Amino acid sequence: MKTNSRFASAVATCLVAMAAVAPAAQAQTYPDRPIKMILPFGPGGPTDSVARIIAQRVGARLGQPIVVDNRAGANGLVGTEAVARAPADGYTLLVAPTAHAINPSMYKKLPYDTLRDFASVAFIGNSPGLVVVVNNSVPAKSVKELVALAKQPGSNLAFGSAGNGNLLHLAGEYFNMKTGASMLHVTYKSGGAVVQGLFTGEIQVAFLGPPQAAELVKAGKLRALGVTSRERIPQFPDIPAIAEAGYPDYDMDGGIQAAIYAPARTPAEIIQKLNREINEVLKEPAIRAQFDTFALTAGGGGPDVLDRQVRTRMQLYGQILRAAKVEPE
Repeated sequence: MKTNSRFASAVATCLVAMAAVAPAAQAQTYPDRPIKMILPFGPGGPTDSVARIIAQRVGARLGQPIVVDNRAGANGLVGTEAVARAPADGYTLLVAPTAHAINPSMYKKLPYDTLRDFASVAFIGNSPGLVVVVNNSVPAKSVKELVALAKQPGSNLAFGSAGNGNLLHLAGEYFNMKTGASMLHVTYKSGGAVVQGLFTGEIQVAFLGPPQAAELVKAGKLRALGVTSRERIPQFPDIPAIAEAGYPDYDMDGGIQAAIYAPARTPAEIIQKLNREINEVLKEPAIRAQFDTFALTAGGGGPDVLDRQVRTRMQLYGQILRAAKVEPE
C-alpha cells in the first residue's frame, strides 16, 4: 500500500513538473507552422495595409508566414469572436482598429468579453488626430467661429459620419460636449459619402483623417479649421488644435489604427516573443516611412501599453456615447 502511495505521489509530482515546463518548451519551438492574423473587416483601408506590412516583416523574423485573414461582418464582431474562441496557442491572432474599444458601448451584448477574452500583444500605431473641415460655404474661419455659429438658434449645422459609433461620429459628439455646440449628426454608409455630403451642402462639417483631409484642403474643396489632438499634426502644421482655440479639455487622437491581440490564456512566453519581434519591426526606418504615408504614429512597448490604451478608450468612448444619448443596439 505504501509503495502504491509513493508511486502515485511520484507520478503527481512528475505531472506538475511537466505542466510547469510545457509552456516554456512550447515557446521555444513556437512558431513551427504558419500563423493566422484575423482582421475583422474587409480588405482595403489603412488597417488592412498596416496588418499586411506587419505580418510580412514579423513573419520573416519568426521564420513562419503570417497570413492576414479578412473576416468582415457585424462591425467587426464576427472576426473578433472567431479569435476569442480560437485555441490559445499563438497561431490565431486578432488585428483590430479602434472599433474593438468602441463596440462594448455600442452593443448591449457582445459574443465575447473585450477585456476578459483577449490578451494584449502589441500596440502597432495610431493616427495622431482628425481634422475638422467645413465646406466652403460655411462662414466660420476658426473653431471659435464654428462654435458660435453652431450655438445660434435654428442654425441646423450638421456634421457627418459613416454611421453611429464610428470614430468620426465620436469626434463630433465630443466636440459638442466640450464646446457647448449642438451640431446635428447625419449618418452615411461610407467615408466617401460623407465627403459628398460636404460637397452638396447636406452637411457642413466633418472630422476626417489627415491624408484624406490634406488632399481635399490642398485642392481647395474644403477648409480646415482645427485638429482634434492636443498638439498640431505634421500634415497641418498651421492649423491649431481645438485645445489651442480655447477648449483645453478637448483631446482626441485619430484612434488606434492597428493593435494585435491573442486569445486569453495564450502562454506568456509566446506573447512576449511576439511582442519582442513586433517591437523590433516597428523600429525599422522603412516601416516608419511607410507609416508616415498613412499619417500613422508607430506604437510599440509592452502588452501593458495596449492594455492601458484599450481601457482608457473604452471609458472615453462610453462616456461620449452616453452623453450623446446613443442607445446600444
